[in-house]
Amino acid sequence: MKRDEFAQRRRAMGFTQEGLAEALTVDRSTVVRWESGRGDPQPFQMPRLALLLQVTAAELVDLLAPVPANVPILPWQTPVALNDAGPGALGAVPDPAGIGSAMMLADGEVRVGCRTSGGRIIFVTMPRRALLRSAAGAAGAAVLPGLATGPEPGPQLVLSPDVHPVENLRQLRKSLVACDNVLGPRQIVASSQEHVRLIQQLRREASGRDRLNLMQVQAEYAEFCSWLFQDGGDHRAAQYWADRAVDWSTSAGDHDLTVYITARKAQLAGDMRESLDAVDLADAAQRIAPPQSRLMALGAVYGAHGHALLGDELACQRAYDQALELVSVPSETGANRGHWLNAAYVEAQRARSWAVLGQYEAAATGFDQAIRALPASFRRDRGVYLARSAGAQLHATGPERAAATASEALSIASGTGSARIFAELASLDGKLQPWSAVAEVAEFREALDSVMLHEV
Repeated sequence: MKRDEFAQRRRAMGFTQEGLAEALTVDRSTVVRWESGRGDPQPFQMPRLALLLQVTAAELVDLLAPVPANVPILPWQTPVALNDAGPGALGAVPDPAGIGSAMMLADGEVRVGCRTSGGRIIFVTMPRRALLRSAAGAAGAAVLPGLATGPEPGPQLVLSPDVHPVENLRQLRKSLVACDNVLGPRQIVASSQEHVRLIQQLRREASGRDRLNLMQVQAEYAEFCSWLFQDGGDHRAAQYWADRAVDWSTSAGDHDLTVYITARKAQLAGDMRESLDAVDLADAAQRIAPPQSRLMALGAVYGAHGHALLGDELACQRAYDQALELVSVPSETGANRGHWLNAAYVEAQRARSWAVLGQYEAAATGFDQAIRALPASFRRDRGVYLARSAGAQLHATGPERAAATASEALSIASGTGSARIFAELASLDGKLQPWSAVAEVAEFREALDSVMLHEV
């Protein structure tokens, strides 16, 4: 009877099992027993534990309630991964990038995409060793080098003595952002969490302006962690990091960053299909944004999708038109936040909303234009647009083209571990079932199965 919610909260707070044990002055095995449901914290430990996990006493009690996992984690069978021999080739050595969305977390666990016995695709967190055992058993004990040794190293956590730590950390974050554009969250999230812990250590030794600047860069990293978890499909962790980012940016006095994060929270609410929260958070971002700024445009974009989720086409299109007008006017205010926001991005988001509103031909056309406008380095975003376009194409042009586009998106999803892509493809997979005999559809569905763990 595992306490998965407790373990997820511990990870979201940036603690390894050893780190939480150290903060509580207990042995790591004690935390392991708590998470496995084989033991409970002592009453005198509860206030300190609630403080570390940033939950109320009542919420901590709920987290510690031993409940069954939503689905059994083991045993799993791992279909042979995509490689040069093609999908499902017998005897192929599995590639770690082919195992669903195998996103490495900071404490040696893996968040991975799985196909349940009922046909749904879900994302579960499991120890890397368990994943290795199940994968090796299904593939004849083949070696999975990427998972056996941990994620590929990102930018090294080494600060130059010749450069101020704040500038060092900002440069490292830029490198991580560039990696995320190409690689997705799989190899990035653990490094980002480590950087936050380093900043917290540096703040203990700093004072005055240095400590304030470290707080600001810590907020920037927290917002980035929120984004990585959002793309990785862990919305609860994404919300936690976004909330921390707002707290830290407010403490640092960085108003533009606070506006930016508030708009990003509206985007997250839209991904979670919480329409009213998306609209209200976007409205809040626009109220506190500098007038006629790019930050105001960002709020308008994410509020527009909230209106689409509510079925309000008129309010949706007005918001997108407002965003287009704002991005077309040069603005120095807030220009360093959301600098990537341009007309092409606005139209890509409009296309997504067209699909929600049932305007599939307009959505498919909009996605085609957005894909052509994307920089080559934005590989993961290309996968997201392709997957969403495939969903619109199913209704606009038929299953053959939809499946072909989805297959292209799947190759990017497998390489980046983006749960946003997998979620779109999983939805499409179910809708394509009536056309399973069509060659393109059968090929896509087989390829999707080949990069998922399967419940047996």
